[in-house]
Amino acid sequence: MKKSNLSKKYSIFLNINNIKKQSSQDIWAYPSYAHSIVADYGWKIHISAVVTNALEIAEKFLKLNKRYKLDFKIISSISNLEKLNMGYYGNSQVGKFITIYPPQDKVLNTLEILYYFFHNDIGIPVGSDFSYKLSSNVYYRFGTLLLDSRNIDKRDKQLKPFKDAETIPDYTLRHLHQLPSNYLILKVLKKMGPTGVFLGLDISTRKKVIIRYATKLYNLELSGIDENDRLLSTSSILNMNEIKNNAHYENIIDTFYVDTSVFLVTEYIDGRTLDEMALDGELDKLSNSQKMHIFNQMYSSITNLNKLGIMFRDVSFNNVIITQNLELKIIDFNYAVSQSGLPNFGGRKVNPAGTYGFYNPVIQMKYHNSDKYGLAKFLYFLFYPKAYVQFISQIDIDTSYSRITDILKSVTCVPLPKEVDILYHSLLDEFIY
Repeated sequence: MKKSNLSKKYSIFLNINNIKKQSSQDIWAYPSYAHSIVADYGWKIHISAVVTNALEIAEKFLKLNKRYKLDFKIISSISNLEKLNMGYYGNSQVGKFITIYPPQDKVLNTLEILYYFFHNDIGIPVGSDFSYKLSSNVYYRFGTLLLDSRNIDKRDKQLKPFKDAETIPDYTLRHLHQLPSNYLILKVLKKMGPTGVFLGLDISTRKKVIIRYATKLYNLELSGIDENDRLLSTSSILNMNEIKNNAHYENIIDTFYVDTSVFLVTEYIDGRTLDEMALDGELDKLSNSQKMHIFNQMYSSITNLNKLGIMFRDVSFNNVIITQNLELKIIDFNYAVSQSGLPNFGGRKVNPAGTYGFYNPVIQMKYHNSDKYGLAKFLYFLFYPKAYVQFISQIDIDTSYSRITDILKSVTCVPLPKEVDILYHSLLDEFIY
């Protein structure tokens, strides 16, 4: 599209939506309703755009804003956007196509909504701001809020958030270009494409650690959720006081960015996964009371998450480590979701997730108590680990779910002990209803 045609369409678009400049010299246009800013300082958000996608992004934002009614200003013309992005109005203004003044108690929620809404759009860096979760066009900063749009922005670029400002987890994360010098990689535990798990050593504490990382846009869902987002979500969950103070969840140590990757560091747990114990025949050697001791810990831990509004969604033998005294630790919260915060993923619809044999992707997301199905299968395989080994030996990544269902039925046909069987079916009943 020619620049002249684009400029005309953009001008018509603003006029139709009653978005106008307040003076002939102003480079910004404002919606018809009054500014709702009530403080001198706070968080503000910038949506970046290039000339060629500015109209599309403006249209998308106004469509979204019909629901959220955010206070904002937008560049008044394509010509002014071009000058803005070239630094004509100062280098600190580059990239600030739309400025949003979110309610100061809903900044994180607003960032999350915008991040996923504009996930696939292209922008340019806003030099004075932080890129939200490595986004190319959603930026944010704490600073002056202009109560009067005619004022000159005299913000302090180094201003830190006040104590009563909403906490933005992304703001506190370090942005690095290499692994911090205190972490030493000892062994590659798992690596698949641009994601992996390492056994490491924290030289500062002389303790082993687990280091997970993922690169942006890997394992991307239609909703815009990628593996980076899942690691950041994991960090958010593990940093909750109710989680940090519970001995049955892995302990978080560190979270940071390295270029376009997120790194998550957690404690090294001296023990074995239930998957390893099943394959080695160790689970067969446990008494029924020992197995119930493990299950009761698992049930209590998952139920606790559910009470906090969190669905774990990946109950499996691979995500549970058992220590020498049969104490249980749950690891890998990547697919957990919650009713609020980062693990809510901006309210986007998430794909069904889980480990084969422990989840039902057809109906899982229809119910808030989907973890109950996983707990039921966990209980069955705990009492009959040979059935688990038989099941996983017959499936691989290319096995269809209909075939998986048939195999699962064939290996779980032996009845459980009476009292255990009652518990098993009660969990399935809770899941279904």
